[in-house]
Amino acid sequence: MSHPFQEALPVLEKLEKHGYKAYFVGGAVRDYILDRPLGDIDIATNAIPEQVMSIFEKTVPIGIEHGTVLVRYQKKSYEVTTFRVDGEYEDFRHPDRVEFVRDIKEDLARRDFTINAIAMDKEGNLVDPFGGRKDLENQVLRTVRNPYDRFQEDPLRIMRAVRFISQLGFKLNSETEEAMKHQGPLLEKIAVERIAAEMEKLLKGTYVHKALQVIKGNLIHSYLPLFKEEKGLIDACIKTVRNPVRELYEGIALFHILDNRFSIQNWCKRWKLSNKIKNKSQQLADTYYCYQKKGLDNTCIYLLDEDVIPSFSNLVKLIEHHDVKEKELKERFKQLPIHSLRDLEVDGQMLKQWFPDRKPGPWMKNILTQLEINVLKGEVKNHKESLKEWVLNWSQREEN
Repeated sequence: MSHPFQEALPVLEKLEKHGYKAYFVGGAVRDYILDRPLGDIDIATNAIPEQVMSIFEKTVPIGIEHGTVLVRYQKKSYEVTTFRVDGEYEDFRHPDRVEFVRDIKEDLARRDFTINAIAMDKEGNLVDPFGGRKDLENQVLRTVRNPYDRFQEDPLRIMRAVRFISQLGFKLNSETEEAMKHQGPLLEKIAVERIAAEMEKLLKGTYVHKALQVIKGNLIHSYLPLFKEEKGLIDACIKTVRNPVRELYEGIALFHILDNRFSIQNWCKRWKLSNKIKNKSQQLADTYYCYQKKGLDNTCIYLLDEDVIPSFSNLVKLIEHHDVKEKELKERFKQLPIHSLRDLEVDGQMLKQWFPDRKPGPWMKNILTQLEINVLKGEVKNHKESLKEWVLNWSQREEN
């Protein structure tokens, strides 16, 4: 058993010591079988939340109404959830009630896909009532029981299915694919923030190109913000995106570049993304347009923040199919004479001193912008005296 499970093993053993059943469940079990890196370790038990909280010293009732308690053990956090079955999903997300049960198989029956409906005990033995391991071996994505019911309960599972295809490269079984296509319109009932979170994971997946083809083949793009308004955008994505993006803001910049009828602001407003993502997306797009016009000169590199450089390198590779070496780009960034207007050895106060008879106005910003460009191009050094000489010469030329 791998190290993360070994670290969590005492939590299982402590539950069992108090007379309860406990299993590892969820994505960690799936990824363990696939020999992939493990994420969070989740635990299912027949102990109810109050019993879990009485056993462990440090707990947080993060979702006690749904049976989930966060257990802190040896500086690690584990979600421990009581075996349960769900009632009706009236809001396409949360069951209107949950019922705690005693059998792990009943708990596994409520899960989305067979590959996520596998439990593992402390000895490494699997509880696999829906053939999840076989589906892992055959690289098939299939819902637990009726796919129409699974997607009706929470339509986000449609996006989760495509995300798993992107991450794992699996294929859909025919019944699941048919239900996905039929239930696609339900995606419009889902909060766009939840869809955006799945889209981010999808774009970062190794098999993103395959996932985009599934989106088109099952008309899922017809229910996604902006994609549904420009049907050709999904084709442009399939043609261009052959490899994963590194960050969501890189994907947003890419979508905008592929169809610039939708601004970065449009994308971020409709997908309800943060200002941070909006600013970094705009930065990437502006730099790419500069690169198209000028090549990669200092004035283009200057538009980037250092942490955005890897995404710019990848963006160019996706669109242009050639490398802008990330390492070289970082070196050139470090060698820039300035990295922002604040680095200029001249500011507005100095301009006022040099031109006491002129009223402050747009001319000051124009001078500072031109100085910024000239310094970046190497036409003037970023020394106060050199900059002052350039400014005074500019003033003389303007008077003449």
